[in-house]
Amino acid sequence: MVFSSLTYLLLFMPCVLLGYRLMPQKARMPFLLAASLLFYGWGSPRWLLLLAWCVLVSWGGTLLMTRGGKNRRVFLILIIILDLLPLFWFKYAGFFRDTIRDLTGWDGFAAADSLLEQCFGRSPGIKTPVLPAGISFFTFQAISYVIDVWRKDSRPQRSPVIFGVYLSLFPQLVAGPIVRYIDLEKQLIEHPRPTWAQMRHGIRRFSVGLAKKVLLADALGRFWGQMNADLSQAGALGAWMGLLAFSFQIYFDFSGYSDMAIGLGEALGFVFPENFSRPYRAESLTGFWRRWHISLTTWFTEYVYIPLGGNRCSPWRRDLNVFFVWALTGLWHGAGWHFVLWGLYFAVLLILEKHLLHDRPFTNKGAPWVRRFITFVIVMIGWGLFSGFGAPLFSALFGFAGFASSRAALTCLAFVPLLLLCAVISFSPVLPRIQEWRFTAPILFLLCLAALVSQGYAPFVYFQF
Repeated sequence: MVFSSLTYLLLFMPCVLLGYRLMPQKARMPFLLAASLLFYGWGSPRWLLLLAWCVLVSWGGTLLMTRGGKNRRVFLILIIILDLLPLFWFKYAGFFRDTIRDLTGWDGFAAADSLLEQCFGRSPGIKTPVLPAGISFFTFQAISYVIDVWRKDSRPQRSPVIFGVYLSLFPQLVAGPIVRYIDLEKQLIEHPRPTWAQMRHGIRRFSVGLAKKVLLADALGRFWGQMNADLSQAGALGAWMGLLAFSFQIYFDFSGYSDMAIGLGEALGFVFPENFSRPYRAESLTGFWRRWHISLTTWFTEYVYIPLGGNRCSPWRRDLNVFFVWALTGLWHGAGWHFVLWGLYFAVLLILEKHLLHDRPFTNKGAPWVRRFITFVIVMIGWGLFSGFGAPLFSALFGFAGFASSRAALTCLAFVPLLLLCAVISFSPVLPRIQEWRFTAPILFLLCLAALVSQGYAPFVYFQF
């Protein structure tokens, strides 16, 4: 089930919000756990087995770890490995199989099939598994809990129901934000009844996020799809405008989901951390990554970069840490070398920015809009690497496919108003606060329903990560 489906909007969400609001206090957590499991298992009930595995390993393993004495570190490593096994199999097994096959000619899946056939008389036909929605998000969330308990930053949760709600909470289960247990612990234990004011404000924010997704991101995605379908016809004009549309699409799609998740959390009485802070207004790449997917950046900083030494080591070691973290960040986004290349692209630029521009007297000179423009163009080129279209896209961007066909030019012209609207929203210094959307939010919600009825819904971009 997804937020932008009629089943969710007209049936699931109203029933769960009202049910939770009216439920007796002792019944709220079991009710919310059941609702979250229904939400996640709606599309594929088998995915519930993965979620149950992650819950049992992290919850039960952490309780054992707290009693492990001198073996606490061994328990920590074992729990993290067991948590990562499903993620590795479903997300990365096919990627590493293909890489090894391309380098050596040896196919691990075929070899395993052959061995099983010799042992049992028949082959199961091992194939690349389908990636379950949100597996990267709830796996990282589980690992953060285990590490926090190991560090004694948090107490272990002894109730499997409360921990199950933490890991499976449906508003942020499949696409974040990644929430640390210590940030939700008090709210999960007390689970106070949300006020009607909280529910109204949360639903208002949900509606704004839904509009970002349905009215902006989906339309931008259709334009980007038309351009990348034939880059030789799109030419330089279509490639640049298409890449601009993709840059806005991924922002409005993912920030829209985050708005919906945060709004739903508030309607249920939970406070989730912000995940975006006007990232395209950043004046540097460092500033951009402090504003974009904040929960993931915080996770890698807290659980990878700082344990490696962070900024407390020599400059060359710090740069090596940055390379490693950004390679992992790219790989987290997808099992493909273009994702790794995207991560290393930002690693190199962030290191150069740190060495050449940080604390320099000329850094803050000049108009801020110039720095924002340069940062945005660099980020947009990064999204070109991220998209996976590689050489054909960059060949078109640099004019090797000509300017544009007449049909592509007309299509670009038709989408100019939408791109201008997205630019205004993305770069405007001031936007109305959610409290000021009191009458606009219901209209946006109705417009989204009309769009979904006529066009259907498109999957969220980040569901594949």
